[in-house]
Amino acid sequence: MHEAAPLLISSTEDGLTAPDSATPGQRSFRSETTAAGVGWVGLARLADGVTWDRFRRDLQAVVSDEQERIVKGMAALDGDAVLLGGAVIHPGRPGEFTAELVAGQHVLFDYPDTASDNPAPRYRSLTVEGSTQDSPVPDAAGTVRAVLTPDGPVFEVLGTPTAGQPLAFDNAMPRPYLAEAVVFPVADEVGAEELAEFFNAFVDGSPEWPPNPPFDLGLGCGTLPLSAGGRSVHRLAAGAGRHVVVNWLKDPTDGVRMAKRGQYRVIELG
Repeated sequence: MHEAAPLLISSTEDGLTAPDSATPGQRSFRSETTAAGVGWVGLARLADGVTWDRFRRDLQAVVSDEQERIVKGMAALDGDAVLLGGAVIHPGRPGEFTAELVAGQHVLFDYPDTASDNPAPRYRSLTVEGSTQDSPVPDAAGTVRAVLTPDGPVFEVLGTPTAGQPLAFDNAMPRPYLAEAVVFPVADEVGAEELAEFFNAFVDGSPEWPPNPPFDLGLGCGTLPLSAGGRSVHRLAAGAGRHVVVNWLKDPTDGVRMAKRGQYRVIELG
């Protein structure tokens, strides 16, 4: 089978360029940006009759710091859209991700921009229609899977995650749990106690982040939120070495940050 070229998503300081149509099937997207702080473009399929404004209100509630609002927003978003991931990227550090497209109306949206109070957030409509045309999915060297255990949410790691090789992300949690998996390099001397202390320091309902994080928050790459049952295969701009994978989203039952509940994991990229 001939492998179709990835659909290109390109961000600059002034604009967002993205495809406005695609055929159903497993498709690859390539995201790149020339400006810091923009270009984290997510992909969502909207339920019939759901408008952009309604989707945005749901998303803003989900990423807010008001716990009651988060719980209501998670429930609303679960009925209004399916989040299909996207890539956390930086200038000179593009990313590629896969998504399973089915016929219907989708949006490609600048995630931080949409979640903010910007009166004109950047997004593009994507209409999926026509005959199914699958593109081959890259074989993943490893898989990071978000799961919900009796002891709380965690990440499982399968296979051998390898720098420069495709890495799969699965949200194996039940609805309406969302999962993102952002990968940060972390120094060898940063131990489990230091990481736990940082994540446990988040105050529920507060927008403030704990000071002195034990890794550089500006170096993250990985997948934007996936709805329950979602899977995406990525080519990350991450080098070999020790990393921590984090889900920064919140628990749909009470609005507590999932990383505070334990959904982070140290992995080694070979």
